[in-house]
Amino acid sequence: MPGGRRAGLFCQLRGEVDGGDHAGVFESQIAGGKRSDLAVAGRRRAQATFFESHATDRATAVTFAMDLTPLIANPDIVGRVTGLIEQFKADVERKLRR
Repeated sequence: MPGGRRAGLFCQLRGEVDGGDHAGVFESQIAGGKRSDLAVAGRRRAQATFFESHATDRATAVTFAMDLTPLIANPDIVGRVTGLIEQFKADVERKLRR
């Protein structure tokens, strides 16, 4: 998703506050050895590291969000998603042609 279309939200991992980084997972998400809780924490830490590529990290964890308000005015989700894909494609092509 193009940078101007996403917001990086600084967040704090639960483990940094209460000793358990559960990331709001259900027991079924961690039963049997599939540790979604650890994966979510790892992704948020990685996003914090890569959020500022040429500067010191300002956060220990980042999650991304996008504004879904346009879907209220025009609930065509297929058109919205394919439009974002086309913008991404054009951005990649422009960068490759440099």
